[in-house]
Amino acid sequence: MDGRFDQFYALEPEKQQRILYAAMEEFAQHGFKRASTNAIVQAAGIGKGMLFYYFGNKEELFEFLCEYALEAPQNFLHQLQFDSDDYLQRYQTLAHQKQQILQQQPQLSRFFESLYRADSDSPCEKFAARLEELRASMHHKLYDGLDYSLLRDDIAPVQAIEYMKWLLERYEQELMEQYKNDNLTQNVREEWQRYYHFLAELRKIFYK
Repeated sequence: MDGRFDQFYALEPEKQQRILYAAMEEFAQHGFKRASTNAIVQAAGIGKGMLFYYFGNKEELFEFLCEYALEAPQNFLHQLQFDSDDYLQRYQTLAHQKQQILQQQPQLSRFFESLYRADSDSPCEKFAARLEELRASMHHKLYDGLDYSLLRDDIAPVQAIEYMKWLLERYEQELMEQYKNDNLTQNVREEWQRYYHFLAELRKIFYK
């Protein structure tokens, strides 16, 4: 981030977070085109003139959020370490980390997920290469050095991994729906427990 956002960074942290969370939530729910700056300032509790004083215009605000959102997974990837060569054990470790992030920063998580669904004319298209780089880095960490001998002998190991990957991604798509409307209630813990049970069921099916 360069010096053009110094006025925003001069705000007290609580006010910064209110503005960021309100903006991320609005863009995550409605996309760049349909997002309303009026809704953002109302949720943040600031005047519309002040929003544009800090960010210039809607596009600049969105690009700021893209930069902000990309910092979190980069730090996450840097710190992420797997102590197992078991695919499902790695996936469970990754899921646990995601759970903690969702609980701590749900707006950031939803906004970041929305970047992968951004409209083709979205200003965030310029970040597509960095998003793909993050995806590739995560893929490498998750799949590099797996122990295929843990899997059943009657299914080709690579195919078994593909089956599990497809089922897990489909399950996660449904789980993410729980967070679309800030649905962080006591039921979330039950959903995550169900998810971990799903991982255990996959182990019964695809492992020796």
